[in-house]
Amino acid sequence: MVKVFILGAGDGGKAVLSRLLRFNWFEIVGVADLNPDAPAIHLARAANLPIFLEDPLYLLQSMSIDLVFDLTGNPVIRHQLIQISENNFDVATGEVAHVLWDVIRELEDRESRIKQRLGENQILLEVSMILSRSETPEEIFQGIVAGAMRITGMPAGSLSVYNKHNHELFLVATKGLSSEFYKNGSYPVRQGGLTEHILSNKDPILIPDLSNFPAFDNPVVLKEGIRSLIAIPLIADKGPIGILYSDAFEPRRFPASLITSLKMLATQAVIAIQKQQAFEKIKDLSIRDPLTGLYNRRYLNKVLSSEIGRALRLNRSLSLILLDIDKFKRINDQYGHVKGDHVLQALAECFELMIRPYDILSRFGGEEFLILMSETDEHKAIASAERLRTAAAKLDLLPDGSQVTCSFGVCTLGRIEKESISPKEFIECADQALYRAKNAGRNRVCTYGN
Repeated sequence: MVKVFILGAGDGGKAVLSRLLRFNWFEIVGVADLNPDAPAIHLARAANLPIFLEDPLYLLQSMSIDLVFDLTGNPVIRHQLIQISENNFDVATGEVAHVLWDVIRELEDRESRIKQRLGENQILLEVSMILSRSETPEEIFQGIVAGAMRITGMPAGSLSVYNKHNHELFLVATKGLSSEFYKNGSYPVRQGGLTEHILSNKDPILIPDLSNFPAFDNPVVLKEGIRSLIAIPLIADKGPIGILYSDAFEPRRFPASLITSLKMLATQAVIAIQKQQAFEKIKDLSIRDPLTGLYNRRYLNKVLSSEIGRALRLNRSLSLILLDIDKFKRINDQYGHVKGDHVLQALAECFELMIRPYDILSRFGGEEFLILMSETDEHKAIASAERLRTAAAKLDLLPDGSQVTCSFGVCTLGRIEKESISPKEFIECADQALYRAKNAGRNRVCTYGN
């Protein structure tokens, strides 16, 4: 430990003392000045350090001292110090004191950077643990946004996932932003815009003041009052998968050292999102028909059970459409199974485009499709089935121009005269209606109960 005596307690003495107090390898053995109100005297008194308000030169030879800071600026005192310092202590006067001051300042800056980096690494570790424990997409997305806000110290943030097929970003999580901001669920990546600029970079982009960024003109962000932001592109092996934002409502300055931690966070975020997407894909495969991509029978039965219960409990309308491709065996026999698969895929795509977003379309059997329509009475279900029937008949699917038609059976829950009904019974009623349509000549819609 270096034992230090400070001679001269003005502003320079205070600056040196305040810095030396931050290091445990300096021991301050005294602070001297003839002025009892000198700045460093007040600081020394607050730190319970020895204070000398008279000329201490006669004491220095008898004290155990390694280094004396002469900050008096008095050449006479400097000369006296040099005379008595021989073999007793070193003297830092004038320029030497300033050089040492610069060294201490550099040590302080280095210590500050180390502390900041350790703090960021601690946050990264905590974020990693949170993401590893997260079970739902919402938990993962919110955990990523919260981690970015903690590292940057900014009050708001958001995460958008990139869809490369339609070149759009979908907002999946926000913190610190208004509900109006979240309503803008998706937005295109415009050529020359901010998002394209971000996605084309691999490193985080720090924008201290958005008003100085010429390519920025997003009215939603401007309305939110965001003035500065950090945009972290999330880049996987096959390209960008999203953008993570940290936002502030005033201009800010960002330390360059922040980029390293943000890149590490981006790596964690990419791994977590890809893991979630892989899980969702596997989960989706378990409930999807591999040929058409529609929901499979197992999923339909599960949903149908809850929808029947809800409709009966709340006295709401619920309809079921069961349809079958007419003479599908002949199509396979005459044109081959590859063409038969093509017909199934084309009809599935056609029907999926025509139903409402909340209707559930599934492949129910070999050439059978089933549509579950909530909040739909018999009249509306029949109209929907007729539209699908007409659209199917207009498709050009076979090489010889032959028409492909479908038969439809419609059943509405209110038509079944039972207080409770199982999914199997509901489907059987729709199947009876389909059977009537087949027997009546095919390519038509029939209902249960008429």
